[in-house]
Amino acid sequence: METDKLLPTDKFCAYYNVEYSFVETLQEIGLIETVVIQETQFIHIPHLQKIERIIRLHDDLNINPEGIEAVQTLLDRIERMNAEVILLKNRLRFYES
Repeated sequence: METDKLLPTDKFCAYYNVEYSFVETLQEIGLIETVVIQETQFIHIPHLQKIERIIRLHDDLNINPEGIEAVQTLLDRIERMNAEVILLKNRLRFYES
C-alpha cells in the first residue's frame, strides 16, 4: 500500500479538531475506511472530501453518525442518478442527430 496516499488519523483529528472516537465511530458504521499499518491507523487522502462533508454535517448541523449515514446514502443515490441522467441525455443527443 502506498503510504503517500494515507494520512495518520491522529494528525487528521488534530488538524480538523475532531475526536479520535468520532473517526472510529464513522469507521465502525461503514461511512469511512481506515487502514492500520504497524499499529498506526490511517485515512485515505482521496476520501478527505467525503470526510470533510461528514464533519460539516456533524458540527454545523448537529447530525449524529446514524443520521449522517442516512444523508450519505441519499447523497450517493443522487450522485448515481445524476450520472444516469447525463448518460441518458448523451444517448438522446445521439439519436436526435
